[in-house]
Amino acid sequence: MARYTGFLSGIAAGMIAGSAVTLMLDPSKKDRQKLQKKAEGVFRSIGSMIDTAVGMRR
Repeated sequence: MARYTGFLSGIAAGMIAGSAVTLMLDPSKKDRQKLQKKAEGVFRSIGSMIDTAVGMRR
């Protein structure tokens, strides 16, 4: 069993990577809305950090 550990972990990693790629390429409507909402939050956070940094330099 010990010699199959790398093989099994490779299979698991491949399944996870495949699922992520599939989700990104062809997400359902619900998943697409979740991704858009998360992306919007990330961009707002980045914008807030930039505004704060600019404000600190003044």
